[in-house]
Amino acid sequence: MAPPTDLRAAFERDGYAIVRGAIPPQEISRISAAFDELIAIARTLPATADVGQARFVVEAEPFKLHRVVWCGGANRTLAELGGDPRFVDLAKIVLGPGPLVQLIQQAHFKLPGDGVDFAWHQDASNRRYGSELWTDVDGRGSFVQLALAVDPMGAKNGGLKVIPGSHRGGFVADPNTGALPADRFNPSDAIDPVLEPGDVLLFGPFLIHGSAANFSDGPRRLLLQGYALPGANHRIYPGCGLGVVRP
Repeated sequence: MAPPTDLRAAFERDGYAIVRGAIPPQEISRISAAFDELIAIARTLPATADVGQARFVVEAEPFKLHRVVWCGGANRTLAELGGDPRFVDLAKIVLGPGPLVQLIQQAHFKLPGDGVDFAWHQDASNRRYGSELWTDVDGRGSFVQLALAVDPMGAKNGGLKVIPGSHRGGFVADPNTGALPADRFNPSDAIDPVLEPGDVLLFGPFLIHGSAANFSDGPRRLLLQGYALPGANHRIYPGCGLGVVRP
């Protein structure tokens, strides 16, 4: 793992940073099995539905599982990862010493040929930045997202695309719709970070990113965990309310 100072420098320069081998293979196998359990549940649902504390965002015909929101609410293995120091300590490198508040724990699925994609956006829009539901405590977004690769991720299977340095423009999306003005970024500047299972991609709320559909013959699964500074969030989230404090 890169020293914290190097990781923080890369994050501030590019808007994202990669930690290689953050989670070992034997644990990735357990996480993969947990994802298999989630998709088995999803196949029994006719539409988006809450199961326990988790929300399954599903289309039944043809089947698409976009994501499972607060996925630990439906699976104990994933629930244990929310407060895992390996994730929380990485978030602290970016946000500063804790405690932090976890708002996001999502299992994202892209199955071969399902057509699931995500348009260019800033996560600050999803946090309701620019509204009374979010206070930017540190003036830098007050939030960080960690994406753990459960499968190999790259350009051919719908991996995340990021525009390095786009975070330096701050919040540029329409506060009401999340739409990005075309003159504030150039999609041709995007790169496709390559991740192996167990790698973690950290990125901030102002980084412009998106992803295409999965055109490979295997799944592309990510575990997303997002942490905020105390006092930033005023929105109720599925499964966790105002968030879970992580010391």
